[in-house]
Amino acid sequence: MPEMMPTHPLNPSPTTALALIAALALAGNTFAAKEPKVEKGVEAVALTKAGPVKRGPIEINIKESAARIDELVGKKLAAEKLKPNAPAGDEVFLRRVYLDVIGRVPTKAEALAFLESTDKGKRGKLINELLKSDGYVGNFYNYFADLLRVKNGILPGGQGREAGAAYIQWVKDSLRKNKPFDVMARELLTAAGSSYETGAVGFYLRDNGMPLDNMAVTTQVFLGTQMVCAQCHNHPFDKWTQMDYYQIAAHTFGMAGTNTLPNQSEVAREMTKMGIGADEKRDLQKAFSEILFQLRFNHTVAYDRVIRLPSDYKYPDGAPGKQIEPVIPASFSKDGKITKSGEHPVESYARWATAKDNPRFSLVIANRMWKKVMGMGVIEPVDELTDSTVPTNPALMEFLEQTMKDVNYDLRAYLRVLLNSATYQREAHTKDVELGAQYHFPGPLLRRMSAEQIWDSLVALYKDNPDEASHQQHLETRQLLTRIEWLDRTLNNQTNEELIEGARTIAAYQKELVRTIKAKSDTKVTAKNQRKLIFDKVEDVVFNNGFQKFAKEVSQGTRKLAAETDRDFAAEVAGAVRHYGRVPTMEEALEYTMREQKEAYAAWQEAVREREIREWGLDTPEKVAGYKTFADYRDRFVARASDIRSPAPNGHFLRQFGQSDRELVDNGNKDASVMQSLMMMNGTFFRNLQSPYSVLSREVRNDRDPDAVIDTIYLSTMSRRATPEEKATLRPMLEGDRAEGRGDILWTLLNTRQFLFIQ
Repeated sequence: MPEMMPTHPLNPSPTTALALIAALALAGNTFAAKEPKVEKGVEAVALTKAGPVKRGPIEINIKESAARIDELVGKKLAAEKLKPNAPAGDEVFLRRVYLDVIGRVPTKAEALAFLESTDKGKRGKLINELLKSDGYVGNFYNYFADLLRVKNGILPGGQGREAGAAYIQWVKDSLRKNKPFDVMARELLTAAGSSYETGAVGFYLRDNGMPLDNMAVTTQVFLGTQMVCAQCHNHPFDKWTQMDYYQIAAHTFGMAGTNTLPNQSEVAREMTKMGIGADEKRDLQKAFSEILFQLRFNHTVAYDRVIRLPSDYKYPDGAPGKQIEPVIPASFSKDGKITKSGEHPVESYARWATAKDNPRFSLVIANRMWKKVMGMGVIEPVDELTDSTVPTNPALMEFLEQTMKDVNYDLRAYLRVLLNSATYQREAHTKDVELGAQYHFPGPLLRRMSAEQIWDSLVALYKDNPDEASHQQHLETRQLLTRIEWLDRTLNNQTNEELIEGARTIAAYQKELVRTIKAKSDTKVTAKNQRKLIFDKVEDVVFNNGFQKFAKEVSQGTRKLAAETDRDFAAEVAGAVRHYGRVPTMEEALEYTMREQKEAYAAWQEAVREREIREWGLDTPEKVAGYKTFADYRDRFVARASDIRSPAPNGHFLRQFGQSDRELVDNGNKDASVMQSLMMMNGTFFRNLQSPYSVLSREVRNDRDPDAVIDTIYLSTMSRRATPEEKATLRPMLEGDRAEGRGDILWTLLNTRQFLFIQ
């Protein structure tokens, strides 16, 4: 199979265009209705490009650290006169660790390989193997996508698809590279640039035009604190004041999405030099709004601007409209003013927030990861910490926090400690923990699978290589980001005169459309399709003509590039010119750049199908036709939850089973419903699971003995063989129509609590 999956960022070359410099926002920009109002004279600031973080080696002993966890848990249990649960057997541990680490049940082959192994260290080896797998990336992407509210359409109405795709890819790449969590957090908090450069810009674009709301999310996610109430008034149940909120928000208030040209002020000066009057300037401003519309929601910049108290501020510590300096509240830091001279406040904030001596950062992520594998945090709720919060086991929480620091925020290393502990490997606690009651961890909590875990477990019954990342999603992401990059670079490589001339053409076309609509002289031109006609004109006049001019000059070697990093772009364009033997349109050039990957994917897919037809002995036209129907459905719809649109469409299996809508932090649920029962009983996915070509169907078809059939279904769903009593109960179902009986057994098991819960 050709190398097709991303092992590095989709677009590794940085650019200066619209990334770190943006000029004044045009007055009256219709596209910037949601953009925070920028005060006159406020400029954008280039953030410091942080170099690699220098870290020492991770100096912890996994076994000793795991044993220390057990010691601290044991002391607390003894103090509470409680006993730890018995050690979990291999069957329970196997299923639990697969679900917790890679988000699905093991396949039959994986289950047998572990259960039949006599290696005394097999549990530790399995933990290491799973943490390094693609399944880990997909499973923990689901977790962080919920935490960070990652969506394909990052803005209301599904807008910002490019930024959404880039954000998704950034999270996955960060997990794949095992990027330390503090580095991830700093990159998110200081994300400035274009979506095709760094998907981390999605963090601010997710709350585009709402910088105060973004700060509420920031403190909840990284500091475990609910400050949102203090945005409008002093917190009624905590000590946060509205002044505290505005002071901390002052650090990130300058981070904003922008659609302005990087040389906007130069263009404005050029207009003045050309003697363009006020009326024509207004027309050109409207035209620029339409030109820039295609690039909307793809850039963030760090403005140098101030925050002011709201007009209805009513407390004695400030006055309405007062300018607020960036200050960290006293409960967080003794040194409230952390901004260094010449440093943008957001850089200071990111450095402070992710520091090892921050009183909350390490504690919060250590507690979140503990809850991820144990079912409950040492501190609950995990994101409502106050100064009066007391962990159920203070000594344990302190050790976990220190361990997170000791591993330098390496999440895999930290999880390895937790998973190797005897505490994690005990039998589950099966009783409900009452709201507000303390839990002392005699074992992990019994809990229902998440929507993603259920879906991914069914995917493992359906297709080979269930953890393989989606080639199709990779290609779609690549195409989206390449196109937005080319549009951006094409615009940025035009001269001021070229931009003004293009805007004049669009302005004239806008006026002509208005006259046509009023006169009703062309029935094809209506108020409803006016915007589309303008977009088409912009595409042709500004972007395509600009691209072709650029391509011609690049191929002739006469083009002076606007930025050093445009060289990669120029090389791709020159390659397209050589391929066609002429200057292509932008769409033709884009198609050429993607063709090799698309053809490689199509060839690989065809080779897989030919191999399966041959190996599965499909020797009649009828069998081949049935297989192709199965393969088309599998390749189009059967993918890990992490490779499906985020969140999944309404009505999808994932949404029915409680997948987060990504509107609030950690917004998924595991509540049962009638619709879930109906979907498990007779949904489309279950019917397709019974196809003779699914993994499970092919495996049971090879079993001649009824007991072997039952064991195969149990190993594939429960990670164990059936008991003699279970076999005696189910054996009669295989009499007569065995295929129907196999389906009935599978249906029965999938609808049991034993399948849906993590023991």
